[in-house]
Amino acid sequence: MKWKIQPNHVGISVANIKESIAWYKKHLGCVLESEDDFSEIKTKIAFLSMGNFRIELFEHYNTQKIQDYRKHPLTDMQHQGTLHICFSMENGITGLFENFKTAGVKILMGPILSPTKDALMGFISDNTGNLIEFIQPLKKQ
Repeated sequence: MKWKIQPNHVGISVANIKESIAWYKKHLGCVLESEDDFSEIKTKIAFLSMGNFRIELFEHYNTQKIQDYRKHPLTDMQHQGTLHICFSMENGITGLFENFKTAGVKILMGPILSPTKDALMGFISDNTGNLIEFIQPLKKQ
């Protein structure tokens, strides 16, 4: 039997949900769908959308800071678990990163040629330090 499985959302734990909602709206063009405070689980949760994809932000009342090793792609990949979210784009990655730089977004890497040499890639971090990758496949000639 074949299953029809599609991506739905990614969950990201943040330090301050209000600040993160503003960051994702400003820098990635996300649209806020909902924001709720679930006191029974001591967590604020917001859903943002990017077309058919959603980002679920969590702020636990007793949130713990992101570990330093999680804040850079080269050290983060040494640890097991979900590492980052990646967005694909057809073109314009260089301009996007120039825009990020102008806007004061922390650029961690790139854009550079990917290890597989078939795409340009780069990493930024959100306002909490979570890793976000962008990739632009190179056109085959």
